[in-house]
Amino acid sequence: MVSSFQRYIINKTATYIVLWFLAAFLNFLLPRIMPGDPIGRYLETLYNMGQGTTGGIVQVVPEAEKLRQQVIEQFGLDKPPYTQFFLWLINFLRGDWGYSLAFPNLPPVIDLVKQYLPPTLMLLIPSLVISWVVGNYLGAYMALKGGKVDKIGLSSMQFISLIPAYWLIIVLVFIFGVYYKILPVSGKPGYMIPSLSFDYIKALLYHWILPMTTITLIGIGGWSIGMRAYVIYQLNANYMKYSKALGLPQRVLGRYAFRNAIIPQFIAFAMSFGGLFAGNLLVEMVYGYPGMGSLLSMILGRLDIFGMQAIFTFTATMILVANYVADIMYGFLDPRIRRGITEVVE
Repeated sequence: MVSSFQRYIINKTATYIVLWFLAAFLNFLLPRIMPGDPIGRYLETLYNMGQGTTGGIVQVVPEAEKLRQQVIEQFGLDKPPYTQFFLWLINFLRGDWGYSLAFPNLPPVIDLVKQYLPPTLMLLIPSLVISWVVGNYLGAYMALKGGKVDKIGLSSMQFISLIPAYWLIIVLVFIFGVYYKILPVSGKPGYMIPSLSFDYIKALLYHWILPMTTITLIGIGGWSIGMRAYVIYQLNANYMKYSKALGLPQRVLGRYAFRNAIIPQFIAFAMSFGGLFAGNLLVEMVYGYPGMGSLLSMILGRLDIFGMQAIFTFTATMILVANYVADIMYGFLDPRIRRGITEVVE
């Protein structure tokens, strides 16, 4: 017999599989209905570069229209849309994400992701973890202390959370990069080619401090405000009033409130991984940081439909997997789900 929690996992798994296929279809469709001529843009770039061949994939010939038709056939764009979609979907699941039109030599999109993804993860995972831990601690502290501490803390966190990213970037660059000259103003380590070498990682860490600080500061404000609201809600719950009437110490009540309030923050933590590529695009662009944001900016600017559909689908996959894991964790953490969602507690 299937238990309530097993049924919960099965339903969640089926839901996320359907959502993934829907996301893949939309990510395949949207780049194709965007205004512009991606093949024409690629050929223009190719001619401007003055290259005679494109990595052996497309042979350049004098006749522009003949070349255009050759490129269309090489990439399968002459096939019916539904055939293109299923072929692309099968290839995507096999790890063949196609070739990027944003570069004249047509590099595989998956190789570009492997090149630009590690710097992004190195930037965003530490900033996300630090802001989540510090923000939740500050939010719980404000809610439990109350009074003047709560008022001053809430006002400060609201100010921090509402700071525009570009304004904070300007302030940090001016203070640490221009005035004191202790940190580089750019997030890119010169003209070094991204790699896993010690010299590149050392240089990247030095240029990593300001972008990481920017993302962390903005995140702390949002996490603390959310945690404060959840703790206050728990403190006003009926079970908390009953426990207080029984004479439980404030320290124990605060521990119960924090433990129950942190559960929704786990869900929000997983959902925030969606900002790995989209939400921090501005930060990476302004600092020139060599991450997924910079890659996505180049791909969008050059109408690279193959790069867009692959990176958007990869991003959607990351978001859905993170949310799926968070939902399963929520089931383990919340006893109401383990015992049955529809169960009525007397």
